[in-house]
Amino acid sequence: MQIQQYKLKDIATIITGLPIQRYIGKEDSIKKPIINNMPIFAIDEKFETEEELISKDIKERFYSQEHDILYKVQQQSFAKEITTETGAIIPNSYLIIRADTTKVNPTFLTYYLNDPRVDYEIQRSIDSTKIMKVNTKILKELMVMLPEKQIQDQNAQLINKINQRIELKKKSIQCDEKLINSLYDKVIGDQYER
Repeated sequence: MQIQQYKLKDIATIITGLPIQRYIGKEDSIKKPIINNMPIFAIDEKFETEEELISKDIKERFYSQEHDILYKVQQQSFAKEITTETGAIIPNSYLIIRADTTKVNPTFLTYYLNDPRVDYEIQRSIDSTKIMKVNTKILKELMVMLPEKQIQDQNAQLINKINQRIELKKKSIQCDEKLINSLYDKVIGDQYER
């Protein structure tokens, strides 16, 4: 398998999210969805959004697009791909990575960025004399090693199938837990209602 090495800036556009506080409560404000800050333990969940009154003149680049990769900059950094939460404003708690889809599969790149070895390289690049957070300069200069696009696409398909299987198993477990609770309620539930 042929592996190519790139700087991330050569295969993706990387920008900082919008500093939201500067745009809230302006005269020409309208309600718009904003992506909420997400903790690492919720990485498998969808991005939650919240509507805020925010200035109308926000540049298009700050709105989420399908296959954007959001990289959380502080407190347990991680990458997460946008799949359904399009058209929401991305705050500056994230860096926005817009991959060149002719060179890289966004799903593959997301999992690559979350690999512990890659995370270690990113964390090593942080200047500890300043605020401990990942910035655009660090990600732009990050060296990534990628197989051919076709291999990335195949692996991304497999990753998606595995994730679907995981979700089905989670739902099955939730149903089993509800069944246990209903059996328990049937046996002694009425005793507590008196």
